[in-house]
Amino acid sequence: MPNDIENQTEQPTSARALRNSLKQIQANDTHMRTYLNLGQQLFEHGWDVNTASTLLRSLCTLLSAQHTLLAIENSGKLVVFCQLGQTLPIGARIPMMGVLAMMLKNPVRFTLYENKNTQLWTHGDIQHHECLIPIALGQHGKGIIGLSGKKLTLDTAEVETLQALAGLIGLAISQHLGPVRSEIDQSILETLTPREREIFALLPSGLSNNALGEKLGIAPGTAKIHVERILNKLGVKDRTQAAVKAVELGYKS
Repeated sequence: MPNDIENQTEQPTSARALRNSLKQIQANDTHMRTYLNLGQQLFEHGWDVNTASTLLRSLCTLLSAQHTLLAIENSGKLVVFCQLGQTLPIGARIPMMGVLAMMLKNPVRFTLYENKNTQLWTHGDIQHHECLIPIALGQHGKGIIGLSGKKLTLDTAEVETLQALAGLIGLAISQHLGPVRSEIDQSILETLTPREREIFALLPSGLSNNALGEKLGIAPGTAKIHVERILNKLGVKDRTQAAVKAVELGYKS
């Protein structure tokens, strides 16, 4: 009699363990397919909007997200490169302030940022769950992946998959935009604040302080102060030398 009771107890436990094991195997297989599919897309087509869109659709399916975007760092701001759902439109420029600046502060550490109330979404749903993932290569920030959904919850395996994908995307972005900057070049850029980097990127255009202020929505005097700080940090004498350095680092008019 005791043996019968013991067997009845063990059978449900074993069945539950088997189901959990099968679910884990299926989840791991799905994660691996997502990673391999991105590699195949990059091999066949390179990094472009179609490759990014395919990845975002896969992430929505994998993680039960309704809205997602991928934004790339450019001249001290994040520019929306690809999106699905109700997010900021492609081409929108997002100031790197608050959590966004913290996420991409070098050296970047891979951390999942949740529910930071960023202005990336246009759905107006206060019950959504937000997840932000930094994209980096060699701990140098390249951009972010943003995900939003009511049922969006990530386990350890899913976070590890996102980390691997973020590294692969960082490499693809670097190759697409040009050679990875040297350590010396990168150290120069790291001394600049996001606003200074934005002004630095505009120097090859030959804009005056008044024009810089008008373009960026700041006072001409403030633009002048930023330019002076840039010259000091770069160790150059004038705006022309700073503009030449900006071109050398890939910033063009």
